[in-house]
Amino acid sequence: MGLPFKAYHMTQSQELKSTARSKPDGRLLRSERSRQLIIEAIIELIDEGFLIPTAQQVAKRADVGIRSVFRHFDDMDDIFKTANEIIFQDTRPLFVGGDRSGTLDTRISNATEQLTAGYASVKNFMLSGRVRRWNTPVILKNYTLNRKRLQKELEDWIPEILELTEDNKQCAYALASFDFWFRLHEDQEVSQEACIDIMSRQLRALFSQ
Repeated sequence: MGLPFKAYHMTQSQELKSTARSKPDGRLLRSERSRQLIIEAIIELIDEGFLIPTAQQVAKRADVGIRSVFRHFDDMDDIFKTANEIIFQDTRPLFVGGDRSGTLDTRISNATEQLTAGYASVKNFMLSGRVRRWNTPVILKNYTLNRKRLQKELEDWIPEILELTEDNKQCAYALASFDFWFRLHEDQEVSQEACIDIMSRQLRALFSQ
């Protein structure tokens, strides 16, 4: 996943050490540590391409027993819910920031480059959310929030989108979306550089109509 998840793991480790100093109960510390390992395990598995990890896979990666998994969580949906909330927050820095000044053409290119770089970094998490959203309400909610968040980022890069007709505005969202990038890059085996060029050219075309 990269820096966001490394930062998350470091933060969790620091919090665990702090807890150890303030709560000397060994059983409580082991329980908290097991819960953390389970969450880290499912995040790692998804990042590696196991889009819907099983309880057995999570337990093996976390080096805990199956019973331990379900002592800490009601079911697999509960684990996915907790992990999804962490992923949702930790991936945000990939899509914010950057120099958003310049001409329309420049901002379209820069926006497309940043968005697609983010998509490439979190591809498996987005695919996992897309699969799980059909039967996990909280993931559907986060998936929808994430889609709206990315649309808002696009508007921040290119506020002129808001002046387009409704049809063209929706087309712009689709052209800059994860799904469009994934279709080009993964299904049609288009290079990342070419994806940026294609998506940018199509977006620019909306403003010349």
